[in-house]
Amino acid sequence: MKQKIALFLILIGSLLPLTTSAQRVGVVLSGGGATGIAHVGVLMALEEAEIPIDYITGTSAGALVGSMYACGYSPQEIKAYILSDEFQKMTRGINTEEEKFLLREKEPDASMLNVAFSKDSIFKKSLPTNFMTPSYLDYEMLKLLGRTSAAVDHNFDSLFVPFRCVASDIREKESVVFGSGDLNAAVRASMTYPFYVNPIRIDGKLLFDGGLYNNFPADVIYEDFMVDYIIGSNVSYNAAPPTEDDVISQVTNMLMRPTDFSLPCNAGIIISPETDISTFNFSSAEQAIQEGYESTLPMIDSIKAALSKTMPKDELQKKRHEFRSKIKPLSINEITTSHADKDDISFIRGSFMRDTLREYLGETDFTKRYFRVYATPQVKYMYPTLSKSSDSTYKLNLDVRKEKPFELSVGGHFSSRPVNTAYIGLSFSDLGKGAFQLHTESYFGKFYGSTKVSADYDMPTILPFRVSPFFVLNRWDYFRSSSTFFEDAKPSFLVQNELYYGAKIAMPLTNTGKMELNFRKFENEDQYYQTLNFSSADTADLTTFTGESAFLSLKHNTLNRKQWASEGSFIDFSFRYVQGKEQSLSGNTINEDYDVRKFHRWINLSLEARKYFKFSNVFRLGVYGKSVFNSQSLFSNYTASILATTEFSPLPDSRTLFMQEYRAPQYIGAGLNIIFSINDLVDIRIDPYFFQPFKQIVTFDDGSFGYNENFEQGTLMAGGSVIFHSPVGPLRISTNYFPRQEQPFITQVSFGYVLFNRRAIR
Repeated sequence: MKQKIALFLILIGSLLPLTTSAQRVGVVLSGGGATGIAHVGVLMALEEAEIPIDYITGTSAGALVGSMYACGYSPQEIKAYILSDEFQKMTRGINTEEEKFLLREKEPDASMLNVAFSKDSIFKKSLPTNFMTPSYLDYEMLKLLGRTSAAVDHNFDSLFVPFRCVASDIREKESVVFGSGDLNAAVRASMTYPFYVNPIRIDGKLLFDGGLYNNFPADVIYEDFMVDYIIGSNVSYNAAPPTEDDVISQVTNMLMRPTDFSLPCNAGIIISPETDISTFNFSSAEQAIQEGYESTLPMIDSIKAALSKTMPKDELQKKRHEFRSKIKPLSINEITTSHADKDDISFIRGSFMRDTLREYLGETDFTKRYFRVYATPQVKYMYPTLSKSSDSTYKLNLDVRKEKPFELSVGGHFSSRPVNTAYIGLSFSDLGKGAFQLHTESYFGKFYGSTKVSADYDMPTILPFRVSPFFVLNRWDYFRSSSTFFEDAKPSFLVQNELYYGAKIAMPLTNTGKMELNFRKFENEDQYYQTLNFSSADTADLTTFTGESAFLSLKHNTLNRKQWASEGSFIDFSFRYVQGKEQSLSGNTINEDYDVRKFHRWINLSLEARKYFKFSNVFRLGVYGKSVFNSQSLFSNYTASILATTEFSPLPDSRTLFMQEYRAPQYIGAGLNIIFSINDLVDIRIDPYFFQPFKQIVTFDDGSFGYNENFEQGTLMAGGSVIFHSPVGPLRISTNYFPRQEQPFITQVSFGYVLFNRRAIR
């Protein structure tokens, strides 16, 4: 008996070390938006103290931090990423240069509100479901997590640290726990804060932020991994009860279910970083990380006392390196696309790869083509996932949602001056073997009216190019007065009508640049008086110019707004050839009748550039320059010749006035944009410009006219504005200065965009 007892004690003693060494430690990271970044500081402190982490779970922001850790990123690497520009762009939904694709951007117009709809639903299914654009977020999630997920065959238990995250199924009103599948999709679903970023569908379920039903998944780590000790990091709390006059509190309580922030076992500890950072203030990420780190340090001794094992830093780093070395670089040799209605979307695949060639897409080419395809107006949403291919490369799957086929656009420019213009546009688009869009629009007002019909067809090719036929009617009706809305405008002294049609072919130079070849036939008709002494009973002179034009344009554009920009750069170089026949007929306000018919041909070279420099959060400085060389021949009279020349109009409001002192066949112009940004929405601008002609059309003392090739004196123009950049368009108070005008100062209050369709040739 004594021998049996001794043998039993020896056996128990030998098993005790094994039992202790098998102690399993789990870490739980709560949701909390930007405050959840504090979890990074918690992980940093735990690793510094050599505390082991065997399992990890997270919700929302905790899912992002936890998944990166589970993929083998160290806390220092996670911190570096979160403090990077990429993370800030991802969380704020900023359109980055990678996302831009100038070739497929909409031509600037005066629209302020755009609503996409289907023929069977104009309103209900047309409301936006997200505040931020998710394209860069989804790309970054794929880059961070997609390759690792594919490398472990989408088994979260095979990650560097076994991982779980939760999302919310709002139809079934329950949490969904992810332990397998596409890791980037699972984490993306867990982060889908309602109305801030659009939800995604996984296995047929539309999923939202996991924090709606379980914002602290301690129960998940306990049930899935049977851990012995839990370290919780919680930066969240349950919503306060709703009040009668707070609609946000009412909606929050309708959406969210109270979370139990306690631990499901006695062995564990909860770290509660204290921070006053708001939910979406990701710019304070460094502060959140530091607060998480400092909140963990006082807990380290208690955690160590409860654990009987450690994870030496060198050993951890070695294991992390071994795991990450198994993750192959991004190389894609196969692409599949899916669509809920199984429509033909072969355009998507054709824009990535050619079926006739066996291609391998590296990260650089994939990134470029991904954002180029995403920029296609017919693509509403595109979610990427990766899986392993048979030859150590990856297969890319794109879940695509097409944009609704119709889009209605409204807008215009509404001013205290008599230059009010309304805008309406309607588009139809479709996506199949190619990307097609038919667009019609109209401007209407006393000063300006226009009708445009155009079509764009994007080819499904690796090197994208677009073919666009068009038809345009323009009409400008200038006044003798630059009066305010409350004064009577005098009769028109100049009416310009343009009709042109043709086609253009465009292709990209870079994501932010394009080359365009344009061919058109045109018919311009100008009615004008060559004297200021006329009445509505008089007959105007008439000049028609009918012909053809071809031009080559090279353009680069990264400006942050289509008008009144404060960031980015713009370059436009164009070479234009014009030929046509002039016919000019006299009116009754001149002493000599005439009927002149002439043939003209000329070339026009133009270079225009603008760039903004940010010196602080408040002060920005823009520089602008434009030069024009025009070999234009003279028309039958001075006014007709001036009307055919290129104007210098860097101030938007100058385009609503006919000012001959800013027109010349050859000139340079330059200016500054002095901008004080009170905040993201309010700018105070001072915009001085100088115009210097080299060759001008002038009248001589004997009444004749011609070119004056002497170096003529230049002239200024300047503007000052206070601008509120509302979500739909700019609201501003402006004063402009044109020193040679009868009324040099023009003040107005306006709302909207001073934008017109392109001129036929001028």
